[in-house]
This record gives sequence, structure tokens and C-alpha cells, in this order.
Amino acid sequence: MAPGLHIINAAAFVFRQEDGGAFRAQTGTADFLLMLLQTVFALALVCGLAYVIFRVVLPRLNVTRSTGSMVRIVDRVGLDARKSLYVIEVAGRWFLVSASEAGVQLVSELDAESALLAEQEAEAARPTFGAPARAASRAFAERLARLMNKKGNGR
Repeated sequence: MAPGLHIINAAAFVFRQEDGGAFRAQTGTADFLLMLLQTVFALALVCGLAYVIFRVVLPRLNVTRSTGSMVRIVDRVGLDARKSLYVIEVAGRWFLVSASEAGVQLVSELDAESALLAEQEAEAARPTFGAPARAASRAFAERLARLMNKKGNGR
């Protein structure tokens, strides 16, 4: 139990030791406040644990892609919660593969040239946030440098 909850338990005990009807009514209130604080503490603990898992543990479990690999997943389309289509390139050959709870099945082999052209068109059509993000980062760095120079010159 957390140290702060010991103080709350002690306060609830003092209310229980007092004589008189007014303090007996407050005992129920103290018990309610104690349970409420314990619930809030437990919720904060669970939220903190979830944050650590999602921000620290899971990213470290993510497997990095090998650039020298012969197998590359080019695209994935989810058909529903448990069914997907994959376009996979293996040693220069392109395949359309379905995956479901029943297993993985080859749908067809794709023409390498037309698949490569389709990939390039899809890549060009995808929105990219890299250039605007780099420009914003550069602008922020320049503004910060100007502010730091003004602060340094004013001393």
C-alpha cells in the first residue's frame, strides 16, 4: 500500500474511535473517501503501466527491417479484422497473397514490370509529411538560435 494511503487509513481510524452519532456518520464518508482514493491510485497505476508498455516496451520489440533481405512486403490491405491481402516481392518476383485465420494462400503471381510501376504510382500518390516537417524543424531551429543569440548578447 502506498505511504499516502496509510495516512488516510489512520484518519479513518480516528473517526471510528470518536463517540457520538455525528462521527459515526462521518465514518461512512471517510470509508467512501478512502475507497475513492484507492481507486484513483489504482487507475493512475494502470494508466502509467499502459503508458510504459506502449511507449517503451512495444517499440523495442518492433523488428527492424533488413535492407539486404530478399523478401519485401510491398503493400498490405486489410479486408476485415482477420483477413488481409499482401503484395510481396521475393527475389524480383511479385506475388499477391491472402492471409486469414485459415492460413496463407497464394492468389496469383504478378507481372514484375506492371507491379513495379503500380508501386511507384502508389508511392507518388501517398501523402508525405517529411518535407514540411523538415522545413518546420529548420524554421524552429533558426528562430531558437536567434532567440538564444539575443539572450546571449543582452547579458
